[in-house]
Amino acid sequence: MKRVLMAEHGVPAAAILIDPHARHTTTNLRNAARLLYRYGFAFDKPALITTDLYQSGYISAQGFAARCTKELGYQPGTLGKRITPSDIEWTPSTASLQTDDVDLLDP
Repeated sequence: MKRVLMAEHGVPAAAILIDPHARHTTTNLRNAARLLYRYGFAFDKPALITTDLYQSGYISAQGFAARCTKELGYQPGTLGKRITPSDIEWTPSTASLQTDDVDLLDP
């Protein structure tokens, strides 16, 4: 996906943050919100989720929102408009900044 961001969207490599700790999509979005916060990005402006068609459809499905609520206890952000079949705007939630002391794999 880094290559896609660089080639198709003109994003410089130095501007791309990669989450090395996610176990699945719910924790990936939670961790992405934390990275955006850590690096000083505004939480009131959308970021871009770039993935394959299958994963993009999964993220935008109602079942994924329910899974986030079940596993995290909140929504890690809000989906915005779909830019392409693989790209969706996403605005992070400050709820993602709270670590889960019970989850030993919560970085």
